[in-house]
Amino acid sequence: MSQEKSFIEVQFPVSKVSKESYKERKSAQGQTITGLGKWWGRKPLIMVRAALLGLLMPVSKDAVRDQKIFLKVLAMDKEGLWSRKNKTIPAKVLYNHLSPNEKMKYFEQNSLDYLDSLSREDKDKLQSLVFNRLSYDEKIAYCMRPEQLSCITSSDWEIINNHLHTSAQSLPELFQELGERRFGHNPVIGDCFSGGGSIPFEAARLGNNVYASDLNPIAGLLTWASLNLLNMPNNQINKLQNFQQKIYDELTKQVDEWGIERNELGWRARYYLYCTEVICPEQNCQTRVPLAASWVTSERQQKTAVEIVFNPETLNYDFVVKDNLTASDLKDAAKRTTVRNNRLICPHCGQQTPIAALRKDRKNDEGEVGFGLRAWEKHEFIPRTDDTFKERLYCICYEELYRDTEGKLKTRWHFVAPDENDIEREDQVRDLLEERFAKWQLSGYIPEVPIAEGEKTTELIRNRGWTYWHHLFNPRQLLISGVLLELIDRYAQTREEIVVGVLGINKWIDKLSKLSRWNSAVDKVEATFYNQALNAMFNYGTRSTRTSYSTWMYNINGQSMDNNTTTDLADARHVNHMADIWITDPPYADAVNYHELSEFFLAWDKKLLKRAFPEWYTDSKRVLAVRGKDETFNSSMIEVYSNLTRHMPDNGMQIIMFTHQDVSVWADLTLIVWSAGLQVTAAWNIATETEASGLKDGNYVKGTVLLVLRKQTTEATAYMDEIIPDIEDEVKKQIKSMQELDDKEEPNFSDADYILAAYAASLKVLTSYKNIADIDVQYELTKQRKAGELSPIAQLIETAKKIAYDELIPAEFDNFIWKSLNAEERLYIKGLELEKHNTYKLSAYQELARGFGVTEYKDYMENYKANTARLKTADEWSNRNINNDIGFGSSLLRNIFMALYLAGKDSNVQTGKNWLRNEIDDYWNKRDRICEMLKYIATFEHIDNMEHWHKQAGIANILKELVNNDGI
Repeated sequence: MSQEKSFIEVQFPVSKVSKESYKERKSAQGQTITGLGKWWGRKPLIMVRAALLGLLMPVSKDAVRDQKIFLKVLAMDKEGLWSRKNKTIPAKVLYNHLSPNEKMKYFEQNSLDYLDSLSREDKDKLQSLVFNRLSYDEKIAYCMRPEQLSCITSSDWEIINNHLHTSAQSLPELFQELGERRFGHNPVIGDCFSGGGSIPFEAARLGNNVYASDLNPIAGLLTWASLNLLNMPNNQINKLQNFQQKIYDELTKQVDEWGIERNELGWRARYYLYCTEVICPEQNCQTRVPLAASWVTSERQQKTAVEIVFNPETLNYDFVVKDNLTASDLKDAAKRTTVRNNRLICPHCGQQTPIAALRKDRKNDEGEVGFGLRAWEKHEFIPRTDDTFKERLYCICYEELYRDTEGKLKTRWHFVAPDENDIEREDQVRDLLEERFAKWQLSGYIPEVPIAEGEKTTELIRNRGWTYWHHLFNPRQLLISGVLLELIDRYAQTREEIVVGVLGINKWIDKLSKLSRWNSAVDKVEATFYNQALNAMFNYGTRSTRTSYSTWMYNINGQSMDNNTTTDLADARHVNHMADIWITDPPYADAVNYHELSEFFLAWDKKLLKRAFPEWYTDSKRVLAVRGKDETFNSSMIEVYSNLTRHMPDNGMQIIMFTHQDVSVWADLTLIVWSAGLQVTAAWNIATETEASGLKDGNYVKGTVLLVLRKQTTEATAYMDEIIPDIEDEVKKQIKSMQELDDKEEPNFSDADYILAAYAASLKVLTSYKNIADIDVQYELTKQRKAGELSPIAQLIETAKKIAYDELIPAEFDNFIWKSLNAEERLYIKGLELEKHNTYKLSAYQELARGFGVTEYKDYMENYKANTARLKTADEWSNRNINNDIGFGSSLLRNIFMALYLAGKDSNVQTGKNWLRNEIDDYWNKRDRICEMLKYIATFEHIDNMEHWHKQAGIANILKELVNNDGI
């Protein structure tokens, strides 16, 4: 068994892995296992693959060669990218990357048309020529994902095997050989927070043995499915797809017999749009008002909107659909809202009423808000006549089949307001459901599970009075879903068929609830979980049975996995299974409320889950869930990771994934892994999260930190004053090694990666000791701190961060000159570096300010918005804040900005030189620093995304020469 360092403990190509991870996440339902069902924050398979390879791959004395081999295994090197290319580069892109002579060789003059004489071989050469000139980001737009590449070429395997001393001809063979060399056997990869199953799935696909567990049954179901359904032979997968088709055919047969989705003209329904109605509380109004944030129903197909027309006889509104509207008409319709900023806007009397007032929410003596709405009861599925919120169908999208003049069968859509016949069908649906409701609840075909209060679930109770999970579905949705569950239960014979059915019903209800919003921009109903919440809508859409076909008939992407896998439902604190490597993505700091959100599905799954897995429980075990970020959370995490440490060999390794950047959270995590007997050996940050990833807003990064750990092997004790020099040395060593490895043309590391490396370096030093004499771990984990108060560990991490910032010197600056600048100047220059690299995230500037210890920096910002943040230019500063006594206003850089502003204003660079000469103390001895800064600013002139600096950059170039040649 080997104790040698692994690749990931020395280096990791974070930029390329990040780009590939983001590409995978953006492919949405095109991802390999996402199609099995919803889980929040699934980790990209390429990141898991890279992490596993990084753990198993040994390091040599040639770090640069190690990196090349690592990228080759993942098909992320030059040859690998070319083998992954599966899209043709458009002629326009080709043309823009050619020299004038090359354009003449391949294209007609001043045209994007190829020369007639060009052969297929010539065109292929042209594709290769331009592809090799593209940046990595540009290349992967024309490539399949690494996980989709079926094989690596034999010549590449020869190179890989020569370097690693292996004899593999496939990825599973390589991983098994590397694993056997390190552990003496094909390693077991464990994950006790398996969630959506991406970690165990990818580990199994790469030939490793796998142990996967989760406390949550939905997570267990998804993990089991990824390891077992996707591993079936094609003929068995075909049988499962035949089962899916049979269920769907039986469902549509029943719906057609009832006649509830077809009108008198024979048109078939596609979508039903519903709204909530309330009575305007104004004494002289009392009108029943339908609520909608927009009455636009179709921006794409028919360009339609609903007009609400007051009916004085019934004191409510009738609906009229207007079609073929102009863009201006649609814009006006979007403005005619009856609810805005959570307030009712009555179109009859014009008064506005807060929705909270309609609900009659009230505060008690302690200031806590109580629920004002009536709580719905278990047997109910529609509002009562005296309820505040009613529900009403206001539009139907029908599809008409017809033959054109050539006899070809075509379809066209019609958005219509419901007529009397449509309302009769709605009544029929309600009657059909009422006949079956009690029986179906007893049989488990309709949920009878109460909604437990929680951070997300309480909103449903407060906002609508819904107290059982079936209250989130209207009669039409309940009827169709109930039939579907009954059919699955009747026809499913094997565990695999039951699981396919359960996954199908979960996908079905995700698109078929009262929380499924109607998206008029693309004319479709969106998923319930378009984010990580349970959002009660004022208006929503319902899919018809036929429109739901693609949701039910989801793909089962067959994969080859020849190894041992185990899937358990288990509390991570009590897992009793050995693994050589544990890779875990814990529910850190409640970034996602998995235990609450998953109950939406569990309420429907109980009966069939029990049939498929008699040994499993069928509730979320939310009381046992590891969640939060307080003392209880910390103690739970220590229990979990102490248990995993006991269940791995002495040379075993772990990776903890998490998505947080707060220094205090890092400090707590240090204490947790420390208490669990683990030592940090590396940390890397991979960009993984898209906007719809399911993470809360707040201090969560759009990325995943990979924290690499081994067992502690020392009994040594250290003192705080001894540790600080060690941390400084380790930070400098880590940054230097990363800089030596970095690709200068396509940098692999950003400042954020170097700062993260500093965090890791401090953790490596801290956790390399058994004890720190000055720190009581238990006390630090339980102490309640004031806002902004840092623990001793957090202070050490902050120290490491400051050391790192001192080491991150822009390439254009001399080391001595850089360290002579004050904190504000360094912050400003590093902020301009962000802009040079097209980074406009406010969080990046905030992190810089914290790193340099600058608290007052908002005045430096021209734009302070989240994704368009940037610093002021010299002209935007104008003459404001010049020569203040302290800080940036009196700095050398601020005076240089003033000189550039004056030179541009007077169209005379001499004016700028005069300012510097007259206003800067000790001007003659500071000329080197002035020239260094002007030289740096001059580099902005040819950077496309810094156009607002171009004029001043040109002036800076001239002013630099004037100052440099200035004489007395």
